[in-house]
Amino acid sequence: MLYDFTFIGGNNNSYIFETKNGIVYEIKFKPSPYLLSENKNYSNLIYEFVIDVAINLTHKTPPLDSTVSNTVAEIFKEFFVKNTYNICIYICDSADGKQEIRRRKFDDWFYKYQTESFFKLDEVLVDSNKNRFPISLVILRKNPYFKEIILAFADISENNK
Repeated sequence: MLYDFTFIGGNNNSYIFETKNGIVYEIKFKPSPYLLSENKNYSNLIYEFVIDVAINLTHKTPPLDSTVSNTVAEIFKEFFVKNTYNICIYICDSADGKQEIRRRKFDDWFYKYQTESFFKLDEVLVDSNKNRFPISLVILRKNPYFKEIILAFADISENNK
């Protein structure tokens, strides 16, 4: 089961959908060429994947809803259908200290819905205050820049030590 979703585009390549509970989600694929290596052949194909609660009139944590994960997974697949060379990076927000919960949820979703055509690699970034930020890279295995992208992603962690 899926919620109806709409591609609204814009700078963030956004999709939106509303749940049965009246919660509106915005799924974004924000162009982020700076996340790996700028000025590479694939720089304009790098996107930060963001899941935002755009409207929640209850102001409570959204209830568990498996249709949300089904819908997000379908949107994710559609984004790669549009361009099989796309590169997605998911950075777990740490503003509220729930980055590990977000990482586990993303991992669960990825492994539940992934096909063998997708490849995922995980790292942890550490800032100057020793805050940890889980980060994941998702690409299609047939991406012609596959090896170069993997090495650039590994450099993020290495340069962060």
